[in-house]
Amino acid sequence: MTQHPDLFAALAAPFEPNEAKLRSQNGRQLHYITARTVMNRLDTVLGPENWWDHYVPGENSVLCELTIRLPDGTTLTKADAGGYAGMADSGDDDKSGYSDAFKRAAVKFGVARYLYRDGIPAFVQERTPGIEQALAASEPQPQTAPAHASPSPQARSTTTTAHGNGGPPRSGKALFAWTKDQEQRYSVGLLKYLNSWAKLQEFPGRMVDWDAEQVTLAHAEACRKLQSIQATASEAYEEALSN
Repeated sequence: MTQHPDLFAALAAPFEPNEAKLRSQNGRQLHYITARTVMNRLDTVLGPENWWDHYVPGENSVLCELTIRLPDGTTLTKADAGGYAGMADSGDDDKSGYSDAFKRAAVKFGVARYLYRDGIPAFVQERTPGIEQALAASEPQPQTAPAHASPSPQARSTTTTAHGNGGPPRSGKALFAWTKDQEQRYSVGLLKYLNSWAKLQEFPGRMVDWDAEQVTLAHAEACRKLQSIQATASEAYEEALSN
């Protein structure tokens, strides 16, 4: 049990509806908050002088060490890592990693943890009116498309080869062409990522030498990565544009 239940309950309190934003991911509407909203919560509950952050960048992720000063004068640090969104602009891509790491570290103090619909301490629930309603409101909602809506560019790209033929690529050569096409469409380093992923799977060194099963697995992983990048990038772009 914490010695500062009111403080941590205030950090973990639900956000106003206008502060929690929505994004589409895998056909569902998910709630999220921006890094600036987290900063506002820390400023409001702790005071701007009573928290600070430190970052350790890596090749594929950033580690954020978030420290707060408690009412008794002691400090508490929690850390977590965030991934780069794979954005074309290197500056914006760096910001996406730092922002993701910062928000993940703040979750360890309870900030916006309810959006994950798990791990809400009892003392927070006892001290936070409306937490149950906030939890219910944050449940992922199925995304309903218009009856005659055309497939999205992402949906079309994941089922069409770079040569314009229907269906996913069936050979290593076709997968290479498809991957290069996706890189041009979405400005992401997909080929490098896919080669690194394939190395872990102990695939042959050259993509053109992959068999049909390996191509199918790699194509599925590439589609998953593109969807993840798009979901993260939509939030990262919003953060970058607000600078």
